[in-house]
Amino acid sequence: MSLRSVLQKVPDPRGKQGQDYRLWSILSLIMVSMLCGRRGMKAAFLLGRSLSRRHRAELGFPHDRTPCPATLTETLRILDPHALAELLGALCVETNGEAHHIAIDGKTMRASKDGEGKAEHVLSAFCGGLQTMLQHEASRGKGLEISDALKLFQRLDLKGKVVTGDAMFCQKSIAEKIVARGGDYVLPIKHNQKILRKNVETAFNEPIFPPRAL
Repeated sequence: MSLRSVLQKVPDPRGKQGQDYRLWSILSLIMVSMLCGRRGMKAAFLLGRSLSRRHRAELGFPHDRTPCPATLTETLRILDPHALAELLGALCVETNGEAHHIAIDGKTMRASKDGEGKAEHVLSAFCGGLQTMLQHEASRGKGLEISDALKLFQRLDLKGKVVTGDAMFCQKSIAEKIVARGGDYVLPIKHNQKILRKNVETAFNEPIFPPRAL
C-alpha cells in the first residue's frame, strides 16, 4: 500500500465549493514540507510554489496553482485527526514486520497551558519496532486514562501484538479489551491492586496445584 493510496482514503469533510484541490494532494504537500524540515503552512505554501510542473503533477496539482496558506490551514482544521492517524498508523504496521510490541503511556504536552493554566494531556501508543507513534488520544489528565485507553484500543489493530503499560493500566476492562482485539498484554502489578498482587504472590509462593513429580 502506497502513501498516496492511504491519503486518498482520508474522509473529506469539505463541501463541494471548497474542493478546488484534491484532499490527498493537499495532505501530500504538507507531508513533503514536513519531511523537508519546514514548519508551518506558509512554509508548505512556499514549497508548493517552488516545485517544478512535473513535481506538482506528481502531487496531484495538474495546473500551475497550489494551495495558499489559508487553504492549507483550514483543511487541517476541519480534518478528522483520528481518521488520518488510524490510516497512517495502519500503514506503518503493515509495511514493517517488527511491529509486535505496542506501549501505551500518557504525557502532558509541553507549552500547552491555556489562559487558565491547564495543559493538554495525551495518551499515546508507541511502537518500539517502528520507533514511531501509532495513535494518540486526548486525555482528561494523569491518572484518568483508563477510558482513554479503551478508546485508543478501538482504533488500533492489536491482532498478534503485545501491549504494555504501567501499573495504572492493570485493569480488568483493559485486559479484556486487548484480548478481544486479538492481542496479548504484559502489565505490572503494584499496590494499586492490593488483592490481585496478594493473590499473585500467594500463587507463586504457595501454589495451590503444584506440578506433579515425574
